[in-house]
Amino acid sequence: MDGINPVSVAIVIIYMSMLAFIGWISRNKVKSCSDWYVGNFQIGGVIMGVAFFATYFSAVLMVGFAGSASKWGMSATVIGMWHPVAALIAFAVLAPTLAKMFRSLGAMTFSEFLTLRFKSQLLGSLSSLLTAIFIIPYTVSAFLAMGTALSLLVNMPIWIGIVASGIIIALYVFTGGLFSATLAEFLQGIIMTVAVVCVWAVSYSILGGFLPAHEALASISISTVTFPALGSPLWTTMIGLTAVMGFGMLAQPQMVLRYSTICSKMDVKKAMVIAVFGSLIFPLAAYSYGPLSRAILALPEYGIDVMTIANDNVIIPTFVNLALPSWLAALFLIGILGAAVSTIDALVHLMAGTVTRDLIIPILKPKITDKDQLNTTKVLSLVFSLGSCIIAAIFSTGLIYQLASYTWRVLASAFMGPILAAVFIKGANKTGALTGMVVGFLSSQLWYLYSNDIWFAIFNVAKCPIDPFFIGVPLSIIATVIGNRFGKAPEDIVKLLFK
Repeated sequence: MDGINPVSVAIVIIYMSMLAFIGWISRNKVKSCSDWYVGNFQIGGVIMGVAFFATYFSAVLMVGFAGSASKWGMSATVIGMWHPVAALIAFAVLAPTLAKMFRSLGAMTFSEFLTLRFKSQLLGSLSSLLTAIFIIPYTVSAFLAMGTALSLLVNMPIWIGIVASGIIIALYVFTGGLFSATLAEFLQGIIMTVAVVCVWAVSYSILGGFLPAHEALASISISTVTFPALGSPLWTTMIGLTAVMGFGMLAQPQMVLRYSTICSKMDVKKAMVIAVFGSLIFPLAAYSYGPLSRAILALPEYGIDVMTIANDNVIIPTFVNLALPSWLAALFLIGILGAAVSTIDALVHLMAGTVTRDLIIPILKPKITDKDQLNTTKVLSLVFSLGSCIIAAIFSTGLIYQLASYTWRVLASAFMGPILAAVFIKGANKTGALTGMVVGFLSSQLWYLYSNDIWFAIFNVAKCPIDPFFIGVPLSIIATVIGNRFGKAPEDIVKLLFK
């Protein structure tokens, strides 16, 4: 390294100080568990709309997915085009009903909602355990994306960036819970969107405009501007990620909490407009500047072929460091910080809340006071935040987008059946929900093992192109519907929710 960049360090310090300030001003807003867990259901539509896509998209997309897209080509933009469709479904179809159900049941976590909706503590505890375990790879991937960017843009060791950010995130989630998280996400969502759009626009400008840029890509390889052949490995990757990162979002616990805790129907509509717009612009920009970086780095003054770079995680930071003006590199750095932190705080908030309320209290301390529960949750938020950043610092060469997509596949497969049944099937019951969750989870995991490269190398057979998402999610839904035939819905809950 050439030495730490003092300007970039100053930017990082100022930004982290702002987050610490948000935590400080939020501390007086948290008087009860309801305040910490769900913002007392008082978070407005504008703030939640921005917070939604700030949580949805992270530095994983800005660095990891965009870096991989530099090798995939412009076909990667297809993945991003389905995000706004998923956001529209979330707010137009699921949010109004889920928000009403959460309030009626008094649910404060995703797992508690399942517990109360189906009157099954076993269902809530199992879903909490799955969430706590499998959300960790996603959290680690966000820390890795931020740490990699800080390492290359600020010239500091990757572990320093990871640990420093982990401490700040832990502190402001500790103090303010969902309120401080969404307030920070609102600020970060604006910054990160401006950053990716500016990088997108300047990338086209460097290459001479839209048509010259695509001609430059085509001159490198025609595959960079065409969709991969049907059934090819890249085609399989594109289709799988489109489903996972698009529609898989609907069953992610941290996302469900975002669109289920809005204060009114009017705010749901406001949030929907903002979330759909952000979910269109942000991924489209990131999946575009990824391939454009390949053409720019191939210019004579740089002479870099991204296909020779083994670690996809370093491609975008290298591109930003070498090819973009200093002001834009600084803006991109802030955007990466915002994107990473806005996702990490949501995941830390989710893990701390669900472990406390859905595992510790029902099993160990059923008579705990509200104050003790709040304190326990806050302590766990520190543990999860610092624990995840330590794991990321140790395994600093991890594959960012693979970790993130793995989490989304697992949780979508486990929860899609139960969450859809809870909303749309009046007679849904715990037998169906448990069956759907277990079948979805196990089938996706077994398919992961079956489709592993090592398995096919040992037995010398062709690798199956079907993504685990297309196995786990349909089986989860089918198993839930079939399981409902062998149980009975709780009548009092049905009367309460389906008047």
